[in-house]
Amino acid sequence: MARLRLFANLREIAGTTQAEFSGNTVAEVLDSATAAYGKEFARNLTIAQVWVNGDPAEPEDAVTDQDEVALIPPVSGGSLAAQASQGSGALLVMALLTALIVANLVNTPTFVFVVVGSALAWLWDLSDVLKLRNISVNPVPLMIGATAAANGAYTWGVPGFAGGIAVAIFVALVWSVLDPGQRSVRAVAGAVALAMIAALGTGSLTLTHLYSIPTVNAAIAIAAAAGFAAWGVQQSGGELGGLDPNLGMVLGAVIAGLISGLAADTLSTTTMLLASAAGAAGLIAGRAFGSLLRTGSVIHTARAPGLLTMFDAAALGVPAFWAAIWVFA
Repeated sequence: MARLRLFANLREIAGTTQAEFSGNTVAEVLDSATAAYGKEFARNLTIAQVWVNGDPAEPEDAVTDQDEVALIPPVSGGSLAAQASQGSGALLVMALLTALIVANLVNTPTFVFVVVGSALAWLWDLSDVLKLRNISVNPVPLMIGATAAANGAYTWGVPGFAGGIAVAIFVALVWSVLDPGQRSVRAVAGAVALAMIAALGTGSLTLTHLYSIPTVNAAIAIAAAAGFAAWGVQQSGGELGGLDPNLGMVLGAVIAGLISGLAADTLSTTTMLLASAAGAAGLIAGRAFGSLLRTGSVIHTARAPGLLTMFDAAALGVPAFWAAIWVFA
């Protein structure tokens, strides 16, 4: 029997910090625990990170009587393991944002390369998290779509962007037909939605770069400010003037947009305010969609599992920002 250690709300639901359950894999141990502790435990289990002997684990990983399976909900602060995961994610996000900023100043091919690479990292992270929920998503067709949209936008502009989105949807559908494990309605719908969102993100960011270098910097600043504001509200436990993370994102995005408009001579302050407001709406939608994918429910007060959760928001925030620039600029 493997030893199961519980933290935070899972510990409270189970009424114990640890227990032993039979099972040859992580999934079997978790199934046994779910049968013992009920539906509330099962619901909260969907947003927990799973570790075996201190390392991130997947459902199919084998376990023995000497192994310890830990369930760590995505709480602010918390255990050392949870803090380590959040710290690694923050470093990776900062590294990718830095790479985007530098590539934006180099040339367009380099920027497109970094955009596609960042999207591939996000899709890989998302597919790994979905495995914890026993949902299999093949990242390869999604990566093909993201690459097609970015390169289409670079080569042919808006028509190429639209064509890249069509390619993303087509490849996701064809891949679902060819892969027997991806033929359910749920799998096909998820694959098509993810392919389209990834393509929207890479293509719109490429078009934003083609519009102007300062506009990309503004988009990155808005996304980063919104993410930092949401994190700050979460850390405060709702003590920052009654703000929730979504309102914090809006406030951070609008302030960053205003500063970007005032700082850059080539950007209209009015246009940047409108674009930042549209981007904030997209960021909130992306954050909600990302948490739904990663946990099975929309969460606003906790960090969803994964290293690149900030990119969930950007995947829809950047397209909304670019659309506003396209319309109002």
